[in-house]
Parts: sequence; structure tokens; C-alpha cells
Amino acid sequence: MGVIKSRPTIENTAMTTANTEYSYKLQAGTRKFTIKLRDVGYPLKLAMVESGSGTTYVNIVQGQTYTVDDIKVPLTLYFQSTTGSMVAEIISWI
Repeated sequence: MGVIKSRPTIENTAMTTANTEYSYKLQAGTRKFTIKLRDVGYPLKLAMVESGSGTTYVNIVQGQTYTVDDIKVPLTLYFQSTTGSMVAEIISWI
């Protein structure tokens, strides 16, 4: 694991509608990210391909975070919640 030499970027993405895919494109050069649902008690579905958050996804259970380190390619995150009015919290480092 390399040393991260920058301040993190924080993104809060509002997911107003349940079971609807939202996305966030990580900045060029991003090496690490963490994502979680702000509200405890609900799962978050995360995919790395468009339209995947409803079919082929990682289920982030309530109260958990998901982290990917040592990213080497540009990446867009695709995610959704089974409940509306949720917020995905994403922290990334270059």
C-alpha cells in the first residue's frame, strides 16, 4: 500500500428514490475510496459497472463501510438503496 499524500475528497450523494441507480465518478488519479450509507439500518448495493447495482453488486450491510485501496484505473461507482431519501457518503484519496 502506498502513502496517500493528499486531503480526502468527500462526496455526499442524495438518493431520493428507492431502487434507482445513482453514480459517482472518482477523480482521475484516485487511489483509494470508502463508501457507506449515512443512515444505519439499511443496506447499500454497490457495483462497478453501469446498471449493475440492481443485478451484480456488493451488498454493504447496515452500518458497514466498503473500502477499495490501490486503485490503478479510472472508476465510476454505481449504487442504490432499497429505501428512498438516503445519502451515500464517499471519501476518496488521490
